Amino acid sequence: MTITNKNRDITFIKNVLRLKERSTQDPLRFFRATPPQRAFINDPSPVKMLLGGNQVGKTYATCALLLYHCLNRHPVIKTDPPPIEAWLVTHSHEQSRTIQAKLWDMCPKDELHPEVEFVPGKGFRGLAPVVRFKNGSIIRIKTANQGLGLASATANLICIDEPVDALVFNELLARTLRGGTGGKSGTLAISMTPVGNVDVQYLRDMIEADRISVHRAALTVKDTTPVGCKPLLSQEQIDTITENFLPIDREARITGSLDVTPQGVIFDCFDPVTMISRQPVPAGGDYRFCVGIDHGSQPNTQIAILCCIDMQDPQAPSIYVLDERVGGTGTPEEHAASVLQMLDDNGVDGKLCTWTGDNVHMGGQRKAKKMSNLILMRAFERVLRLPPKGLGWTIRTAVKYRHSVYFGASMIHAIMQRRQFFIQPKCKTTISSITNWTMKRTQSARSKDKFQHSVDALRYCVMPVLDYRYRPPAKMRLY
Repeated sequence: MTITNKNRDITFIKNVLRLKERSTQDPLRFFRATPPQRAFINDPSPVKMLLGGNQVGKTYATCALLLYHCLNRHPVIKTDPPPIEAWLVTHSHEQSRTIQAKLWDMCPKDELHPEVEFVPGKGFRGLAPVVRFKNGSIIRIKTANQGLGLASATANLICIDEPVDALVFNELLARTLRGGTGGKSGTLAISMTPVGNVDVQYLRDMIEADRISVHRAALTVKDTTPVGCKPLLSQEQIDTITENFLPIDREARITGSLDVTPQGVIFDCFDPVTMISRQPVPAGGDYRFCVGIDHGSQPNTQIAILCCIDMQDPQAPSIYVLDERVGGTGTPEEHAASVLQMLDDNGVDGKLCTWTGDNVHMGGQRKAKKMSNLILMRAFERVLRLPPKGLGWTIRTAVKYRHSVYFGASMIHAIMQRRQFFIQPKCKTTISSITNWTMKRTQSARSKDKFQHSVDALRYCVMPVLDYRYRPPAKMRLY
């Protein structure tokens, strides 16, 4: 290698390292928006919306909009000079942590106030998380379902991530009416996919009345490709994502359509001819056994389901529903004995299973005793004549994050769609539930649905194995 080539290589390496350092210190400079993101960010309207499907970059557009305003670095709009006050409103605390991580990743670190501290997995430090900048601007992070504390407050910019109800939206809008410089109107921006338990009819009415500026982003290669860059998602990846959406709101999750409402049977691709099978589980797979339990005190509401899952290909697992036990009015010991008999009938050792149960069930009547995973574990010990804490397995409590019912159902639906779901004909209650279950919007409606219990038990059973994001709680202590 000549001296000239060596010097050229050294210069190139130094430039790459310098560019890496700049991208770490100021990621916002390197943000490249997709066409829908750019239209939303550059829209000067006082009330605007980015309405789109899942995985189209709505949250990143919201984070960029917040930072452009707070740092007075908007590429197109002349924003209010700093310091300004901006709010980021999320639906839940769990959602807030995810969005705070994305906001931190995009923040220019040199612009942050020295007191700002971000804790990975938790978010910005503080009871009420706040992001402060050296220029005096501030972003307050609020959670809609925990109370916003809006009395007498005003803000230059409020960004809402995902739908909120009409009362919250109107209250937030009122906080921006005189939030701009000199008493001018501030900006209210919302990015959302119209799914979940929030009634968004008021937004549909606003769109039809032309009271909100709307930008739509569909889950397509075009709408997910940053301007001037290579595609981030291929058509094959988009097809895979789309396959996992349930038919009831697939259009909403792909295009952001407001015209889809959840109704009709969810597992519409369940084929009783090919999926109800007496054939044993084939040999040669990477099998995981699991038990899911939904607690109840009424007849046919205490459900236990035993499954075998082939994880030889983690991207395309197969589910074999082996057996079920249905009860509800018996003692914990009777339920425990029934589940143990189910394991024995199928030749499965309980120590080899992943056990997941529902939250504590208090019973619908005064005389109805509560049922819980801890009570059932103690009942197992009594039936097996084991000493306290001598049981060879732990029943963990099911993780219930936002949209967990939908997510679990969509995972099972996708496996059915690939023809990799099988159930023994003796599981009559589970088969009936699969063929009749419709998704309800409220917990009250779900609790009255006789088909919900088996579907919940099935979700609790398979999700800890199927879902890589699943994080079970620590083991329960037996006192």
